[in-house]
Amino acid sequence: MTKNKTIVLKIIGLEFLLMFFYVANGATVSITKPSNPVLQFIGLVPLAFGIFIYLLTRNNWRYYFFDHKIAFTKNSVLLLFPLLIVLMVIITGNKGLNTSSISNLLLMFIMQFFTVGFIEETFFRGFMLRILLPKGVKKAVILSSFLFGITHLLQLIGGQSIEATILQIIYAFLVGLALSMLILNNQSIIIAIIFHSLNDFLNFMGHIQGPVTYDYIIVAILFFYSLFLWRRTIIKENLRQNIDLTV
Repeated sequence: MTKNKTIVLKIIGLEFLLMFFYVANGATVSITKPSNPVLQFIGLVPLAFGIFIYLLTRNNWRYYFFDHKIAFTKNSVLLLFPLLIVLMVIITGNKGLNTSSISNLLLMFIMQFFTVGFIEETFFRGFMLRILLPKGVKKAVILSSFLFGITHLLQLIGGQSIEATILQIIYAFLVGLALSMLILNNQSIIIAIIFHSLNDFLNFMGHIQGPVTYDYIIVAILFFYSLFLWRRTIIKENLRQNIDLTV
């Protein structure tokens, strides 16, 4: 089997595994109609547990970018600052959090962090990004982000409108670009998991559903942020290649 075919099969397998669990979870939620919003993601717990066991038994934490140190240096904070702006825009648009149940807030964040955030970031910014890197940094970043965006087509099954789904795909694609390039700029995948978890948490537990205008503002922020990170990542990759050539 050729190397390219192996890569394709691995990516397809990961994508179908993820979609299977999300569709199964969505079907379970549709049938049981849980009153507690936290239970909307309970069907993803087995997948999260399986990923954790795989990483633990194979000791692959470092290989999938979990080993990068989380540093709060001035440069690191400045590099991550646009993500904080995105989170602030979400909070503003949703007029804060729905604080009617503090326990639900805490449980929802825990669930988002250990299921959705952990699963999706490990799949797309861990497994897929690592698998695709031999094809080049540009292809790895773009393809893993594209697959992350396209996966959100599943929202159509839940009855979401085509317009909202297209916007969410673009949103997810840009988030994928930004987080992938942050990881390639020596940021830990844990940073990506935290941002992803907070992004979903703030959207699910907002006081209101914010106007779509705020989504377009976030898309614009992510677009320019991704351009900045793209230039930074390509410069870094070119320097690495030049060093390799001189060794």
